[in-house]
Amino acid sequence: MKQSLTALLLTLALFCCLLTGCGPTPDVPGGSEGSNGSSSGSTNSGTEPDDANGTNSARLQPSVSMTSVVQPGAQESTYTANYRFTITNPNTAYSVKVRLGLTLTSAAGEKRTDFTFSPVIAPGDTVCFMYTKSYTGFHPTGCSLTSSTDYLTPEQVVRTSDLLILKPTETKNSKVDYNTFSGAVNNTSRYATKVKVSLFLKKNGQLVSVDAPTLLLSIPAGGTATYSILHYKDAAYDDYEVTATPWN
Repeated sequence: MKQSLTALLLTLALFCCLLTGCGPTPDVPGGSEGSNGSSSGSTNSGTEPDDANGTNSARLQPSVSMTSVVQPGAQESTYTANYRFTITNPNTAYSVKVRLGLTLTSAAGEKRTDFTFSPVIAPGDTVCFMYTKSYTGFHPTGCSLTSSTDYLTPEQVVRTSDLLILKPTETKNSKVDYNTFSGAVNNTSRYATKVKVSLFLKKNGQLVSVDAPTLLLSIPAGGTATYSILHYKDAAYDDYEVTATPWN
């Protein structure tokens, strides 16, 4: 009898153990063994694309060239430095704006610094424009150029090829100290833009003087604006060129 009772108790104990082993496993904070605790979803690392367009395009340096000539000014001991800048933007995903730094040196070794800016240049576009600066008591005999570039997202792009120079005309005035250069610029783009008209005077193919209207032209999309440049007779020339540059 005792043996039967003992066997029954052992059977019941084994049955209870089996029931306990089949129960649900409780949740354990921190994950199961071997888990690193990280989420399997995407995370924001805080890293953004290198450019505003999200294209990760390489930022290429613009090509910048400069031609300069110095002339005596109308007043004693004054000199005017005339510049022609040509800048090409090789980028396809960026517009660029270029800061042009100038260091001028006299024959005595004296130095002066100056700077100017290009307009915003559309991707793949080339611009050509003038700049001039006068000095009193300082005669520049040499000039060096440095440049730095800002990269911008293209917006409402107007290109040089969108601007058509219509009928540039030269009027030589024998009774006054200036000649007149006039004409019109047509904006064939879909956007309104400001335009800088530049005049380059040449002698035997070499730059001898530059000029521009006092104000930029404001031309609506598909519109036309006229310009007139009264250029002082400061140098002999046998040819001239007029350029129109989007200036935004």
